[in-house]
Amino acid sequence: MLILILNITICPNYSYALNFFNLRPIELNYSFCDLNNFIESDTLKYSYCQYRAYLDNLNAILKDYKEFDGASLEDILTNLDSMPNDISLKVKTNASHALNYEYFFKSLSPEKTFIKGKLLKEINKSFTSFDNFKNEFKKLALDSQSTWIFLARNPQNELYLTTSKEILCPIIYKHQIVLCLNIDQELYSDKSELVDNFFSFINWQQVNKNYCHKINH
Repeated sequence: MLILILNITICPNYSYALNFFNLRPIELNYSFCDLNNFIESDTLKYSYCQYRAYLDNLNAILKDYKEFDGASLEDILTNLDSMPNDISLKVKTNASHALNYEYFFKSLSPEKTFIKGKLLKEINKSFTSFDNFKNEFKKLALDSQSTWIFLARNPQNELYLTTSKEILCPIIYKHQIVLCLNIDQELYSDKSELVDNFFSFINWQQVNKNYCHKINH
């Protein structure tokens, strides 16, 4: 079991800005306790609260900019050039972390799933084998001081690994997030165990959807 470094028992209700803008948190199709063998439930709950806080920040930042009303996180991140200079960095930071969290939470499952089909073929092509992909993923996670690690797909449909130290969110550059993991060392005392457990709780059906998703240009 991973040791909880930052502990909370109550998730704050980040909602004061929801009346100003329409970015709302996704609903999870599992409970925090369902993933206890991956991440201790209080840690996962804390992460979800962080995700909601990033959305709340965005709602507050964008409340006076009606031209972005109805925009999704992906729309916002792929159109940062249209943001006013005084809010662009805040928007980039909060939207990136919020969207990373959405991919992270949606790609988890308490039920065992299996990778197959075109995604498996492309991973084998890009990393020699699936086992080698997992080894490279783990090595990058352990060597990095970043908050996020990504498996991403570029516009040429090539898969690659990167971290938020290099790219805060691949979507900014119209590179698709296929899979991502929060590796914040302030949260996780044993990143090696975190990565090993992660591969037992991936929703590969969702990851395959991520891989096939086309970003609006």
